[in-house]
Amino acid sequence: KSSLVQSVVEYLDVAGAYMIQKKFDEISQERPMSVVIAAFDDLCHSMSKNNSPQELHAIVVELMQVFGAQLSALVRLLPSVAMIMPNMNAQFGDYGQDAEINMTSVYFILQLFARVISSKLHPIMIFLDDLQWADETSLDVIRMIVTDPDIRYCLFIGVHRDNQSSSTNRVKKLLHGIQEQGVSFMAMRIGPIEKENANALLSETLCLPPRLCQSLSTIIHNKTGGIILFVMNFLKSLNEEGLLWFDLSSRRWEFDMRGIEAKEISDDVVEHISDRMTRLSHGMQSGLKLSACLGSRFDAETLLKGIPQNDFDIDEFLRFSIESGYLREISSGKFMWAHDQIQQAAYELIPVTRREAFHLLLGSRMFLSTLAEMDDVLFTIVGNMNIGIRLMKSQQQKLEVARLNLRAGEMAIASSSFNSAAEHLMIGIALLPDDSWVEEYDLTIRLYDAASEANYVTGDFGTLASIIQMPLLHARCLEDKLCTYNVLVRYLIASGQLREGISKSTNVLAQLGETLPEHVDNTLYAEEVELVKRSLMDLSEDDLLNLPLMTDERKLACMQFMNIVMSAAYCVEPLLSPILVFRMVRLSIDHGVCNISTFAFGLYGAWLVSAVNSDFEGGYRMGFLAISLMNRLEANEFIPRVYTSVYGFINIWKEPFQAGQVKCLEGYDAGAMSGDTEFAVSCLFQYASCAFHSCGEDIAMLETSLRLYIRRAIQCKQEYSAKTLVVLHDLILRFMGSKEISYSIFFDTNEEAFYQEGLEKSLMSLCRYILHKRKFLAFFNGDMDVSAESFEIASRYYTGTNARLSHFAISTVIDGLIAFFFARKHQGNENRWRKTGEAVVNLTRQWATNSNWNFINKLYLLEAEHFFLNNEDTKATEKYKQSIKAAHDHHFIHEEGLAFERAAWFHLHYGRHGEALVSFTESKKCYEKWGAHGLVNYIERTILNLF
Repeated sequence: KSSLVQSVVEYLDVAGAYMIQKKFDEISQERPMSVVIAAFDDLCHSMSKNNSPQELHAIVVELMQVFGAQLSALVRLLPSVAMIMPNMNAQFGDYGQDAEINMTSVYFILQLFARVISSKLHPIMIFLDDLQWADETSLDVIRMIVTDPDIRYCLFIGVHRDNQSSSTNRVKKLLHGIQEQGVSFMAMRIGPIEKENANALLSETLCLPPRLCQSLSTIIHNKTGGIILFVMNFLKSLNEEGLLWFDLSSRRWEFDMRGIEAKEISDDVVEHISDRMTRLSHGMQSGLKLSACLGSRFDAETLLKGIPQNDFDIDEFLRFSIESGYLREISSGKFMWAHDQIQQAAYELIPVTRREAFHLLLGSRMFLSTLAEMDDVLFTIVGNMNIGIRLMKSQQQKLEVARLNLRAGEMAIASSSFNSAAEHLMIGIALLPDDSWVEEYDLTIRLYDAASEANYVTGDFGTLASIIQMPLLHARCLEDKLCTYNVLVRYLIASGQLREGISKSTNVLAQLGETLPEHVDNTLYAEEVELVKRSLMDLSEDDLLNLPLMTDERKLACMQFMNIVMSAAYCVEPLLSPILVFRMVRLSIDHGVCNISTFAFGLYGAWLVSAVNSDFEGGYRMGFLAISLMNRLEANEFIPRVYTSVYGFINIWKEPFQAGQVKCLEGYDAGAMSGDTEFAVSCLFQYASCAFHSCGEDIAMLETSLRLYIRRAIQCKQEYSAKTLVVLHDLILRFMGSKEISYSIFFDTNEEAFYQEGLEKSLMSLCRYILHKRKFLAFFNGDMDVSAESFEIASRYYTGTNARLSHFAISTVIDGLIAFFFARKHQGNENRWRKTGEAVVNLTRQWATNSNWNFINKLYLLEAEHFFLNNEDTKATEKYKQSIKAAHDHHFIHEEGLAFERAAWFHLHYGRHGEALVSFTESKKCYEKWGAHGLVNYIERTILNLF
């Protein structure tokens, strides 16, 4: 294995690759994710030594461009980054000091860092050994990096033993997750060496011709199975026992063939090495046993804390272990085992019946000697104590270990190591006495609260369900139940029980004094609107910006619960979502602002510009307020939510569609950095949807990006957002003329199954979007009956607030074009279709008044179709020309093509075949520039059929 990896390392080293090499181990009590983080930190150290100043400068510049203000988070996570930036403090301030980092962003930070440093000239190789001992969080980090579609020049080599069933299952899960996301890998089984190789090894080791070693190598291969470590240690034991020796007279190695052949040894290398270790002195054996319990790497100071008084001399032990090949010194005072099997052999020196006691005593000694500065070795202490908890008899000792597990669990949560946290916290709960809710209330409630959070994040809903009711039954007051209720509501929503989650949140809000209506009718809706408007009536934007901070814990809890269920309400209770917004705004005015208030004001602005109001100026000012308040409160964790409301729902009615695109991508980065993956992915959808429907960006490039966005959404376990992206991706594939089916690529299903699932789960927004996609595709391909059918079905889905993304505006314009088409058909419903089209014209005229750039070309096109309906030839002709010119001037290439196409049908109606052919040809050119080859084919077929 080592030889194979080294050959790859040598090849990549010549190619200028960066190397990341670390290993996991079974007994290590290091903090979760520490191995992966340490590997990247070591890489920074290596880069600072091996790169030229010019190369380092280029890396620094790119790091600053990519991370921006979040560079502090990178430096805090990987301190050795500072070595790449020797003048960082002088030029940019002390990035590492006081940097606020939400450790749920660790995945994203490492992904971004890997994207920056990996390139065709400098690929990265990540080699992680003994994956079977890796913690779940580390494996998840590996999965995120390996499957990141933006990291193109990365080779990952993972090594694991497949004889550890439970651990091997974790590795299989990792590989399955990698393969599911379309990343290919090659599996290689590394077995023992063949007899010929064993003979060559002995020949080189003993400096004898191969023919003289043949008989010896055959015996040794038979006894060791060809396992290299076993072969080398067997040779050492033969030398120690006098069966293999160097003869000074003959000046060559000699061996006792009969004695070697008669020697009985274990067929297990660990057992063989352990047997050799039993011949050492008591002190050396004691040192090996203690060191084995500290993990694959440890420092002398930690070992010293665990040594019984006068048991052995630590310096003598370390020197002997290095000379014997058991340990290696990797830096001053820091050591690692030469091989994991040697560590395991040392651990086997501890009798199985005494291991629990040994670990408990070791943990206890370390605990007593490190009371003042425990954090650095806390996981080592707790890990050893936990192995021996069965032997604890004193309830006081159990409580002390429960407190240590709580401390370790909370530290793990702070570093986003939720799997490790859940394990420690559940052990802590198991150590509690039956009367803990009475006698140890504070410890008990903290353990249950933290364990509920950890199990929720890890998705262990079974364990969560087994503990979540206890605090609700035994907590002394509502305030002590709020954390559990918070987790319960999130669990219900995450598991698809959206209505149940809303119901539970409503019950909690009622207990907090914020009663929400069970049913929202027009009268109640109007009352809520009046109340929020009255609250805002006499307040200027400066007044709102300078509101005091919210300090009432109950009101803060109300804001949290309404924030949690906002998206769920939008999906299944659309009439409730504006009520939640109004309440959040009123709470902020009456009781002060908090970070969530920034989102509330942004959503209120989105409501102001909605179809109910169309108060574009008021909404625009409220959006500006939301961003200003976010900056004042430094509520960076709310960037994706605020950007979603402001740049997705509000500014599109005032500013050019293209202007907000970069903010959507910034929102994704900020959400990924803060851990708000729900709204981070929402920002990606807003970007992609606006790029396609509104901006007319090159759809071939957009299609490539969408594949990445879908994979990111799946990576972040945002299934709902991934599905909306898939709907958009499939629409783009159809426009491109591709035969691929996005539903099949990413979810192994079809569109109708998506739609039916949306109906079953009351995911009305998903259903509406699928209907929009069908209408859009049918309209552009000339299938007007299908487009009308989709229009009719979609009109039945009530949206509540009618909050509108940019694709909603485009969809409305298409509705108007469909309406005018059918009004011209004179099929008996002409008047209804005419009214629908005229209503869209009036609405678009209102939009164009506020944003001429975005909507004037659409208004001209609708007016042209209206004049066409009224047989006003000259006026229609002029409006088509105006629409084409405005679309061209505002860089809406797709809508320029549409205007040419509609003009072609108009000219054809009046028998102007020459003008029609010219217009169809120009339409085809626009669609070609857009990349919509499916539409190009449609126009070509139309021309062939008509001319």
